[in-house]
Amino acid sequence: MSYTLCLWDPSRPGTLPTTHRDADTICERLSAVSDRPTAKMIALVSALVTVAETRPTEEQARVGLEAYWGADPRVSLRANETAVFRLRIPSDDCIAQIAAVVSAGAKLGLVVYDDENGMCFLPDGTIFPESMREGWAFDLEELRAGPPDPHAPDGRTWLQRLAGELFDALGQGNRRS
Repeated sequence: MSYTLCLWDPSRPGTLPTTHRDADTICERLSAVSDRPTAKMIALVSALVTVAETRPTEEQARVGLEAYWGADPRVSLRANETAVFRLRIPSDDCIAQIAAVVSAGAKLGLVVYDDENGMCFLPDGTIFPESMREGWAFDLEELRAGPPDPHAPDGRTWLQRLAGELFDALGQGNRRS
């Protein structure tokens, strides 16, 4: 099963959304416009290939480009014939892939629209709807923390344990009378 992210270059007049509903309307309209891959989309795909090739863990390094992205993004882009590039990624634990696309897209000035969740990410960091910003920040924080440490009795990562110990130590200093 796959998950789809829609990307487009907002340099065309009227293609920078102001709400998540606006993003949906723009996405549908641009999906009907014939177009070839732009230099920004080619740069995006190049960045995504690099992300897949430089994953940090040994287990992830054994997983191929197609397994990480669901398909080779270069092939998907070459097959794209509209102003919206629909990037399909595996739906299982896809937060890392979504974060990579959002980050690379922002650097290139692209709009990323997650039509399954109704979230839109603008190049300047704006997220629509605003109510989903906190949830996205939480997802990113969990992603940065990494998987739970299987050797820890409470399942916290090394960083989470260190932060907890620091908090405890600072808190003990405050309890003195």
